[in-house]
Amino acid sequence: MIEFGNYRLLLLEKYILRNGLLSETIFDKFIWIKKFFPFDFLDINECKWETWSELYEKNCLITQGWSIHENVNFKSEIKNNYGKMFYGFLFTILIPLLLIFWSKQTEKYISLLIPITNSIVVSLLFNLFGIVLIIFAMLELWFKGDGLPMNAYPPSKLVMTGVYKIFSHPIYIGSSLICFGLSMYYESGSGFWFVSPLLTLSWISLVYGYENEDLKQRFRQEYTWKTLLNIPENVKMKCEYADIISIYCLVFLPWLIFYEILLFIGPPSYSVSTYFEFENNIPVIEWTELFYLLTYPYVLFLPLILQTKQQVRSFILDSLMNMSIGIYLQFILPFIAPPKQFIPKTILGQVLLYERSFDGPGCAFPSFHVSWAFLSAYYYSWIYSKYNFIFYILSILISVSCITTGMHSIIDVVGGFLLFLICIKRITVWIYIRNYFENLANSWSSYRIGRLRIINSSIYVFVSASIGGLIIFSLIGDISGVLLINLLSLFMAAVWGQYIERSSGLSRPFGYFGFIIGGVVGSLIVSWFYSIPLIRILSAYALASPWIQGVGRFRCIIHGCCHGRSTNQFLGILITNSQSRVCSLSKLKNEYIHITQGYSILSNMIIGMLLWRLWYSNISLYVIISLYFILIGQSRFIEERFRGEIQTKVYCKLKIYQWLSILFVLIGIFLSMISFDNDTIQLNFIFKYEYLIPSILFGFIATFALAIDFPESKKRFSRLCD
Repeated sequence: MIEFGNYRLLLLEKYILRNGLLSETIFDKFIWIKKFFPFDFLDINECKWETWSELYEKNCLITQGWSIHENVNFKSEIKNNYGKMFYGFLFTILIPLLLIFWSKQTEKYISLLIPITNSIVVSLLFNLFGIVLIIFAMLELWFKGDGLPMNAYPPSKLVMTGVYKIFSHPIYIGSSLICFGLSMYYESGSGFWFVSPLLTLSWISLVYGYENEDLKQRFRQEYTWKTLLNIPENVKMKCEYADIISIYCLVFLPWLIFYEILLFIGPPSYSVSTYFEFENNIPVIEWTELFYLLTYPYVLFLPLILQTKQQVRSFILDSLMNMSIGIYLQFILPFIAPPKQFIPKTILGQVLLYERSFDGPGCAFPSFHVSWAFLSAYYYSWIYSKYNFIFYILSILISVSCITTGMHSIIDVVGGFLLFLICIKRITVWIYIRNYFENLANSWSSYRIGRLRIINSSIYVFVSASIGGLIIFSLIGDISGVLLINLLSLFMAAVWGQYIERSSGLSRPFGYFGFIIGGVVGSLIVSWFYSIPLIRILSAYALASPWIQGVGRFRCIIHGCCHGRSTNQFLGILITNSQSRVCSLSKLKNEYIHITQGYSILSNMIIGMLLWRLWYSNISLYVIISLYFILIGQSRFIEERFRGEIQTKVYCKLKIYQWLSILFVLIGIFLSMISFDNDTIQLNFIFKYEYLIPSILFGFIATFALAIDFPESKKRFSRLCD
């Protein structure tokens, strides 16, 4: 009852009509509206009820009937969505602006033109296709995944329809297409050759270093959905049209793109011919162009006769290996095979000259004509085993024609054949490598000199430190300055190990990121006091560090540090040596684990060769330094996904070293956008015998720190292993 003056209101019956979030009450009749607010961005609580009311004036009934009452409590949830708002702002506004600024700042370093210039149509197609992929992918995630494309705040449902039926990561693919498209439209060499490829490598690192694992953990069995373009399962089932299409889209099209890019880039200025002197006497035999030309239909027709998913899968994997190794070697190695000059006298001779107009001297070693021909013969023989001799004879004739048409040298042909053998024996090669690492991982042993213990990993530490030191001495040319930097790097690595690994029970751990911090600090000091340009010091260490770390990883294998997590028997190695940290610290004895040290060796070797290729091609030293940080950061981010050290801390779903890897990428971007001093500074490799003694000296110092200890001592820093 409510009284006010002479009036009295009686509320006799009450029925609740609605009570709860507005998005869950009134919007129930409008499902499409709720789809636009998947996160309950505005929290509006509504309570609506109906009562039987009677109004009296001085005890006289004036009116009666049902009345509607409503109470709305509006409370914005914006504060709870700051993280999502910032994440959206970061990826839709801040990062695109950073990429544009990055491209403009680094334009002066990239002199290479864009392959397709003044082609508005191509650039618009790239942009259009990229925008379509992104929009349709976001709509799929919004309406079917109940979320947005935020890996920090992922959708609650797995989406496997729409563009996700074609590509597993269409938004990332679309972003790369737009980046390349805009670079072509504005004719930005840096955008096309530098920023766009690094953007692509960055999202690939994110996918393989975090997202794939996160999806697998959240959706379990649903995670492995089948896309249109994919590598089929290893089953003897009849292949589908989609499997055949996958071969052309995943193998032949990328190979053609990369091969044409290599032709456009051309060989480096310091190139070496692969011809032997006697090969100059081999004439061009025009009619053998028939066999040389046969390679194209011989290879392109092969996917159409493959019968099972197993055959398709095997061919795709072999071909990807053939393409990856071949393209990389053709880009890295300074080898050329200039086509022999001749005057055509036949139609086939004219065809040969016409074909040469689409080729160049740089893409010669190893010969793709040979590797593709023998790889095709291998699979033709798999299906038509009765005629295998015919297919291999054709491949031999194609290989010989590479020489008789004057297109390749004998070394190119041999290289192509060896590449073919590696591809078809990839499983055998992997088993050999795996067994080697397993034996090495179980090889921990030591030699005693009194209380001193010399661990067998000392040889790898010595080789890594001494050869790395020799490279840096030869590049910088100042013995005392380099020694100071090296010693400071070693000291900071020990400090870093104590800070990060102090709770793991290790007495004398070392950390890679500590090496880098010490190296940067030492470089600043030496540059200031020795008047050596900082860019020269940093670029020298960037060129040497991948090889130092790569060789040093053999020490990690023996000690069991930087080890992998559990995996299957085919991929993993089994460690039983009780002195290995795998057994003593991580308790993974008799469990198959990833060979993450081997992964690191491979990535460092790839990065190291790339940086040296850019260096002898006279690329700016700023680019070399920034690429070192960016590529090392990307590779380490992926590597951490497979590592299994129990002492590694995790923050916000990422391991601490993954956060540091992201920081490395940002440092690399920052370094490429600023100038320390004159950009005309050159870095020359000048070897002197006087560098041998300080290199060996530092090798012994590093060996004492990393591979020699006092096992009976209880003092701090005395022991490397328990």
